[in-house]
Amino acid sequence: MLIEITSPVFKEKGKERPPIRFKEGLNVVLGKEDGENSIGKSSAMLAIDFAFGGNSYLVSDGVKHIGNHTIFFTFEFDGTPYYFARSTESPTDIHVCSEGYVLTGVVWTKQQFADWLKEKYHIDFAGLSFRETMSSFFRIYGKENTDERKPLKGLPGEGMQKSIEILVRLFDRYKDIEAFNGNLEEQKKRLSIFREARKYRFVPDLVGGKTKYDENLAQIHSLQVQLDNLTDEQVEGHNEADIEKSRLKSQLQGSKLRLETDLQAKRRRVSLLDISLAYGLYPTEADLSALQEFFPDVNIRKLYEVEKYHQKLATILDEQFKSERQSVELEIAALLEQIQSVQTEINQLGFVGNLSKEFLDMHSEIKGHIDALKAQNEAYLTLTELQDAKKKADEMLKHAIESILDEIERAINDRMKEYNDSLFADVRKAPRLTFNEYNSYRFETPDDTGTGSNYKGMVIYDLAILNLTALPAIAHDSLILKNIGDGAVDGIMKIYVQSTKQVFIAFDKQAAYKPDTQRILTGNTVLKLSDGNCELYGESWNKEVTDNEDEL
Repeated sequence: MLIEITSPVFKEKGKERPPIRFKEGLNVVLGKEDGENSIGKSSAMLAIDFAFGGNSYLVSDGVKHIGNHTIFFTFEFDGTPYYFARSTESPTDIHVCSEGYVLTGVVWTKQQFADWLKEKYHIDFAGLSFRETMSSFFRIYGKENTDERKPLKGLPGEGMQKSIEILVRLFDRYKDIEAFNGNLEEQKKRLSIFREARKYRFVPDLVGGKTKYDENLAQIHSLQVQLDNLTDEQVEGHNEADIEKSRLKSQLQGSKLRLETDLQAKRRRVSLLDISLAYGLYPTEADLSALQEFFPDVNIRKLYEVEKYHQKLATILDEQFKSERQSVELEIAALLEQIQSVQTEINQLGFVGNLSKEFLDMHSEIKGHIDALKAQNEAYLTLTELQDAKKKADEMLKHAIESILDEIERAINDRMKEYNDSLFADVRKAPRLTFNEYNSYRFETPDDTGTGSNYKGMVIYDLAILNLTALPAIAHDSLILKNIGDGAVDGIMKIYVQSTKQVFIAFDKQAAYKPDTQRILTGNTVLKLSDGNCELYGESWNKEVTDNEDEL
């Protein structure tokens, strides 16, 4: 727990204040009997929040008027003290200190510090953020979490769903829905990947949804009838397998022809290289092709011998010719292997009958159209399945969350009723928390919408959470307690003082309450503030200073 904070800027009558020491249970920052403000109660509360890793102190009056400074603080766990320093100038750095707040040179990030606190307080629950959780229950002026109608809201701009998620994690129930959440994320990912693949045409697209799907089915049926009629009319004694074999054989023969053409070109290349090696010439393919076109029977070798000075000449070193020839020979060997492989496939197909090219082309065209339409419909069905899977995963997650929220709702409402009943001699309606769905809630005291009742409900809610969960501490500023009726405050003080966890409150006008309440406040005061240079910083900024006073 937090056992101490101190700072050179905390002063009283011109002298540095001694360290502010804290204890288990209630810790009171006590103000004046007349309730005067601007003496530093809220700033002291924000300094406590700062020690827990909060940031609201950075925009407090103390920083505004005093300037940047360092807060030193000590936590104690299992009897061992841990010393730290945090400056408003570099608030993301938490300096580890030795006794007496001597800097050790070890610096933690704020996240490391928060994780350390989470571990030490034994609230290292799945998905839980220490700062988000603590911020929700440190209700101090300037933190924007004092809306008595929305007590679950911990941070500015935080939506209801986020507030509920934080509460679920604090009750350590997130682990019960983690598998459902993981399944939903996986389904979202699969759907996203499929849509990306469709976007880049890796899978067919079906524009038009179910209507287009039905149109495709009708077109597939029509094309299949055409295909069947084509086969029946022109092919006797052959089934679809024979046609497919014939098509494949035709494709293989075409591939073989292309390979043989490439082979002939490579062999001509070798002939040219041989001539170049023998005569130092390098006729081009264009030269040879043009020559053979007009003189098919020409003796190329003889022509080079006679006309070698009248043709294009290219001076290339013999070593380059030899290297290129070796490379071409390797390409020829590879082509021969491919031709042999294709021929083997052709032989394995065997005799498939005489099917005309015209028939095969028409058959391929119709079948290709059918296959394309089927691929579109397959893509539509896949998309539908992925969307349904995501929807089902989402529904399962919502159902799991709602079931857990029902249990949490009952536990909180039962404890709030218990506390509310202890506040009054007569029976009064207790505040109620109702989760409408997994992403919204309602908080109210039935038939009582008054300001005092709403603030009382928020305080009781915080106390219920403190008691029901591993939440280590809560903080209530004086502005919250001022809005609650005196009788209810007397009862709340009795609940505060029974807590074994730390409760930090700022309070004033103590004489207006019952003697028991006054004794509780006095007996648990850790810091007393007033005017006359007894403010938190030893001075007040809300008073005019005259020239004569300056001279004095």
